[in-house]
Amino acid sequence: MRVPYFAIVIADPMPAAAEPAVSAPPAVSPRHALLEQLIATAVSGAAEQMRVLATGLAGALVDGAALADGALQVRLRAGNLLRERHFAFLHLASDALQRELRHAIAQLAPAPAVLDLALVSYEEMEAQVTLGGVARVFDAAHADALAALTARLAIVLDRPLLRGQQNPFRPEVFIGALRQAWLQFQPEPEAAALLLPLLRAGRCYDFAPILETLNQALERAGVAASRPSRQAAHDGREAALAQQMRRLFAAAPTAAQGERGNASSAALLARLAGPARPGGATRLQGLKAQLPAGSLSRADETTIDLLDVVFETVAADGDVPADIRDLIHAVQLPVLKAALADHAFFFEADHPARRLLDLLSRMGWERGQAAGAAPHDALLAAMRRSVDTVAGAASSDDGAFAHAVAQLEAALREEEAATQAALAGPVATALRQERHAAAAQAARMAVAQRLAQAAGDDNAVVVAFLQTRWTDVLTLAHTVEERKPGAVRNATQAMDDLLWSVRPKQGADERRRLIASLPALLAVLNRWLDVIRWQDAERLRFFAELAECHAALVRAPLDLAPARQLALALDATRLAAARRQAASTPAPPADAAAQAVDALARGTWLEFAGTERARRVKLAWISPLRTLYIFSNGTRQEAFSLAADELAQRLRSGAAVVLPDEPLVARALGRAVDALAGNDADGGVRVA
Repeated sequence: MRVPYFAIVIADPMPAAAEPAVSAPPAVSPRHALLEQLIATAVSGAAEQMRVLATGLAGALVDGAALADGALQVRLRAGNLLRERHFAFLHLASDALQRELRHAIAQLAPAPAVLDLALVSYEEMEAQVTLGGVARVFDAAHADALAALTARLAIVLDRPLLRGQQNPFRPEVFIGALRQAWLQFQPEPEAAALLLPLLRAGRCYDFAPILETLNQALERAGVAASRPSRQAAHDGREAALAQQMRRLFAAAPTAAQGERGNASSAALLARLAGPARPGGATRLQGLKAQLPAGSLSRADETTIDLLDVVFETVAADGDVPADIRDLIHAVQLPVLKAALADHAFFFEADHPARRLLDLLSRMGWERGQAAGAAPHDALLAAMRRSVDTVAGAASSDDGAFAHAVAQLEAALREEEAATQAALAGPVATALRQERHAAAAQAARMAVAQRLAQAAGDDNAVVVAFLQTRWTDVLTLAHTVEERKPGAVRNATQAMDDLLWSVRPKQGADERRRLIASLPALLAVLNRWLDVIRWQDAERLRFFAELAECHAALVRAPLDLAPARQLALALDATRLAAARRQAASTPAPPADAAAQAVDALARGTWLEFAGTERARRVKLAWISPLRTLYIFSNGTRQEAFSLAADELAQRLRSGAAVVLPDEPLVARALGRAVDALAGNDADGGVRVA
C-alpha cells in the first residue's frame, strides 16, 4: 500500500536536517588508533546488516491492521518512507553509531559528567526505560562474547575493572544509535515511539558476528580475553622468569659437537634407562655424580639441575595424591630428552613437554581436593594414557607430547561439559534469580527517575506506593517484556498517569481531564495489582486515601493566594532538588575485594573458612552479569552459590581466599632461580 503523500517527500535522497558524515579523528596514540579501528569495525559490521534490518522494520511497520486508523496511517507512512529511503537511513544510522560509540568511550574518562535529570523529559525517560528492556534481551543472548570483549577493553583502556554496563560496544549503544537515526529520519513526531518496540531477535542487529569480529581484532592486537589484574601479574612473572632462564643458559655453553657429544648423550640416556626408585623419589637425584667427570656440558648440567627441582617439587607436595605423583615421575626420562633437545622448555610456557607437566600436576592437585573422587574415573584414565604416549615415544620429538597434551585437553573439555550438564538445575535457578534482580534494578531506577523528575509536590502515599508495590509491578513487567512486548510501556504509563493525577490542577480543564481519566487509570492499576496478588487491607486503604486526594484536588479553590503559591513552589523545589541529588549520587568506587571478585575466572579454586576446617571449592559457573557464582566440590556437584557482594565481603573479611594458580614448572623454576641466587628461604613449593 502506498500513501500519495510520499510522492513529494522521497525525491530528496537525504533528509534536509541530516548532520554531516562523521569522520574519524587522527590517531594520537596506539591505544587511540586501536579504539578507532574497533569503532570502524563495529560500524562496518552494523552497516552490512542495515539493508536487511531496514526491510524487516518496514514490513513490521506496515503490518499494523490491528491498530486504530490514526496510528495505522502513521505506521504506514513510516514504513513506506523506510522502504523508499533505506539508504538514507543507513547513512544516518552509521553516523549515529560512530557518535554514540565515541561518546560511550569518552564516558570512561576518570570524571564523567553527571546526568542532570531535570533536563530529561518524561518521553525521553520512557524511551530510555524501553531501550534498556530491549537491550537486556541481547545482553543475555551474547553474554559470553560481551564478557570477553569487556575484559579485553579493560586491558586496552588500562583499567583494573570494567563492568558490562560500561562496555562501549554493548547492544544498548547500538540500539540507542539506531533510535537517534530514527528520530532524525522520520518527519512525524508521532512516529518517534514506533521503533523500539519492534526491535527483537530477527528484527535487529545480529550481534554475534559483530562481537566476534571485535574480539578477533583485539586478539590479533595481542589483547587476551582474561581478567587484567591476575593475568597481568602472571604474564609479568612469566616474562621475568623466561628472561632469567635465557641468561642462565647463555652462561652455560653446550658441549662440543661430534662423537664426544653423542657418546656423552648416549651414556646419559643409558643411566636414565634403569628402573625407577621406590617411594616416588626423583630419578634425577645424584645423576651427575654417577657420570664420568667432564662428560656433561654446562648446559646439560643446568638442564638436569632445573628438572631435578621440578620433580622434587612434585614429590614434596602432599596435596597431589601418590598415584598421580608416580605418574608424573614416570615421564622424567621423556621430559629430560625433550629439555636436552630444546631449551625452549624453560623459556616458553606453551612448550608441549612443559604443558604436559603443568596439566598433570594441576589435574592431580585438583583430584586431591575433590571429595570422593572415583579411583578409576575418565580423567585419571586420560592422564595414564598421556603418560603412556610420551613414555613409549622413540625420540624426544615434540609430537608425542603434543598428542598427549591434546588427549588431556580433550578429556578436560568432556569433564567440563559433564559438569555443566550436572549443574544445569542450579544454573537455571541462578539465571532466573539474576534476571529477576536485573528487572528489579530497572524498576527501582525507573521509579527513582520519575520521582527525581517530579516537581516535588507529589502525594506521600503515592510516592510510598510507587517505591514499594509499583516497583513490584515494574519488576514483573520487565520480566515478561520479552514474552509480552509492551508490558513495560503500559506499567510505566500507568505510573506517569498516577503521578499526574495527584498533582495540583491549575484550572477547570485539568480538573475535567482528571475526572474523565480516573476510571481508566483505576482499572489499569487494579489489573496490575491483581497480577502481583496484592489483595490485603493495605490495598483498600491505599485506594481510599487516593480517592480522598483526588476529591480534595477537585474541591480545591482554583485561585491560591500569592504567598501560598510561593510557599508551595519553594517546598516543591527543595524536595525535587533533594530527589535529584539522591538519584544522581555516583556509586562508590569498587575496592580491592570487589575487583578481585570481578577478576575471577571459571576454574579458579577458593578456600573458605569453616567452623572446623577450611573448605576448598572450585568456581564452576559465573552468571552472565557476574552477580552470582556457583562453586563445586570437584565432583560435578554443587557445593553452594554466592552473590557477588557476599563473595566480596568474605574476601574482604578474610573468610575466603583465592588460591594461587601458578603452573608447576614456573613455580619450580622460580624456586630454582631463587636457590641459585641464595634466596631460597622457602622449604618447598606447593603445586596449586
